[in-house]
Amino acid sequence: MLLTAALLVLGGGLASLLRARRESESLHGAARALYLAGAGVIVLTLVWHSITRRSWLPLDDNFDALSWLGLMLLLFVLYVQRRNRLGGLDWFVVPIVVLLLCGAVVFGRTNPHAYVASAWSFTHRVGAYGGAVALLIAACVGMTYLLAQRRLRSKSVSAGTKLPSLERLEHLTLVSCTVGFALITVALVLGGVKMIEGHTSLRLTSPKILLSLATWGVYAVVLHSPINPSLRGRKVAILSVVGFVLLVGAIVATQFVPPGMQTVSPVETGGAAR
Repeated sequence: MLLTAALLVLGGGLASLLRARRESESLHGAARALYLAGAGVIVLTLVWHSITRRSWLPLDDNFDALSWLGLMLLLFVLYVQRRNRLGGLDWFVVPIVVLLLCGAVVFGRTNPHAYVASAWSFTHRVGAYGGAVALLIAACVGMTYLLAQRRLRSKSVSAGTKLPSLERLEHLTLVSCTVGFALITVALVLGGVKMIEGHTSLRLTSPKILLSLATWGVYAVVLHSPINPSLRGRKVAILSVVGFVLLVGAIVATQFVPPGMQTVSPVETGGAAR
């Protein structure tokens, strides 16, 4: 079933790639249909696998872990393409999704608990810090937007350095927020799974979690601004700056959490249980 899903996703990627030569709504529809079919097969496979082993948590084996990562990436592409229509994004993501699904098939019987503390944490940190970098860029572009708008209102366009157009700055802000939002979402999902499985003693009420969720909420609003005219332009720029301030607060809160509160190793957990 996963190989079938990989073939469907690959077919969607090829249909999307053909649009580079000839823009066609039929090719766009075919690519989207194949992506949706692939995502549906992955979901059915995961449900079937979870029922047979009586556990839905994606840390029990490589089959679930790699399948879940591939599914999240594919759903992200489908969602972003529906909202912002960023052409060419799936050309780079689809090969990764196909590799993850094939890896789940090849390494599906290997238990990942031996390296979950390193591999899962590494992916979590890449998502968190990579997202922070993308959102920093979005905040900087947002501040540039506010400066450019202020110049236009004061009719001092010719004074000082020439700034990009407001339309271009808004587009760059949305693209940076989209990338950062995706990485932060992956980091939150992986962190949530670790928390549920008991690999961390953090709780939902901790400042780090609350600030991270607040940051995610702010950038979710920014990501949906194109469908709400009242949130365009200046408000998007302000929200991108506010979101980054919250993200900095989450990073600072992390530094004040005692080291023993952040991660509980499986060895310690097993020893305590015994």
